[in-house]
Amino acid sequence: MLTRTAQRTMRLRTLNVVLEMDYPCICGRRFASERGMKIHRTKMGCLNKSFQLQRTALANKTSENQSWAQNHSAKEIQAENQDEESRQLINAKRQKINFPAATAVEQWEDLDSKIALKLDSLIGDSTLEHKLATFGDIIYQTSLETFGAKQYQSKGPPKRSRRQCEMDKLPLSRAESAREKRSQKRKNQDCFLRDPFQFARQLFQQPKSGTLAVSREDLEAHLKETYSDTNRELPLEETAGLIWPAAPGIKFNNKPPNLQEVVAVVNKARAKSAPGPNGVPYLLYKRCPNVLKRLHKILRSAWNNIKVSKEWMTAEGVYIPKEQNSKEINQFRPISLLNVEGKIFFSVMATRLTKCLTENGYINTSVQKGGIPGVSGCLEHATMIREAIQRAKSEKLNLDVVWLDLANAYGSVPHGMIQLALRMYHVPEDIQVMLDDYFSGFRIHEVLN
Repeated sequence: MLTRTAQRTMRLRTLNVVLEMDYPCICGRRFASERGMKIHRTKMGCLNKSFQLQRTALANKTSENQSWAQNHSAKEIQAENQDEESRQLINAKRQKINFPAATAVEQWEDLDSKIALKLDSLIGDSTLEHKLATFGDIIYQTSLETFGAKQYQSKGPPKRSRRQCEMDKLPLSRAESAREKRSQKRKNQDCFLRDPFQFARQLFQQPKSGTLAVSREDLEAHLKETYSDTNRELPLEETAGLIWPAAPGIKFNNKPPNLQEVVAVVNKARAKSAPGPNGVPYLLYKRCPNVLKRLHKILRSAWNNIKVSKEWMTAEGVYIPKEQNSKEINQFRPISLLNVEGKIFFSVMATRLTKCLTENGYINTSVQKGGIPGVSGCLEHATMIREAIQRAKSEKLNLDVVWLDLANAYGSVPHGMIQLALRMYHVPEDIQVMLDDYFSGFRIHEVLN
């Protein structure tokens, strides 16, 4: 019977041999390509073993805050290598998990308890950096082992047989067709009354299809031209007439997020929202309260330590076609899928920032509509334009209406301007530091078919 120390020594020796191979796995097998190794680890669940070895290597580091001496001390190479290998799975596009229906309470409760136990056993006593890096991976692996991955089957259009075509000519078939049309009409009416916006969008939405067919070099050149700023490090020029607001009467709430705020963000999010690179959707946190409580503790620690995880700054780029048979890059609309954990963290920060600005009267809500809770800016502006057009018609006046659509409106704002605005409106320095780290370290990886 081997002792725990002997078992740990044997594991580390095995790990040293594995690290010398070209593309090794923690189970001992090696592969000729990195892709084959990743597929094997995902199917066989070898990632959990790497987490166990990693926790063994970090067992003597239980504090949330690392001391200054740790930056200058020798660290265990095995643990660092395993941590880097674990993060490699994030760079690959993960399969969607076949989660049960939202009404399957027992299955969600079972998953909640499984994930909670694994989180406590694998990262319960580890450092904050380790928790932030592996929290989503553990949830994904446990969910994948429990429910498996979604299987997609492409279905072509059904072909009508000769018998079906002949039956369409019969009087009885025509009567049944009329009855089906009446039934479909009633269903459409019910759908419209239930959700008019969704029904109208499906009614007028044009067919969209296509696959992005560009080379890697062209895509990188497009991203560099669109999102890079050569003048990022240059200081902003002084703007004449810029008025700095007075000190706020109601200060910004700089306390760590409480559980009620985190729950409110999760409940408000759409359950069908696409997950980020780690593959964990909002739906899991909606149905697993114990997992959400453990996430809340990590978010509090990150807030107290002014720490923004690298996993929150990594996005997966997806290109959605704008029209049918899209091929060129200008025929696609890019979106960035971020990890849910980081979105929850910054949603709490954004809600507090909006509350501070509105309560202190820093925002003129008669002009600024976007981002203000409870204000439907599009509806108000559309009503104002309609009234102006009706008045011009009735009184026979001249009217010019100009629609402005700024290209890359959010991406074209200099980061220096954002930091200047935060200082102008007396946002605490801790929040400024976290936002600056977030914008400076943001990364995106594109997946091409």
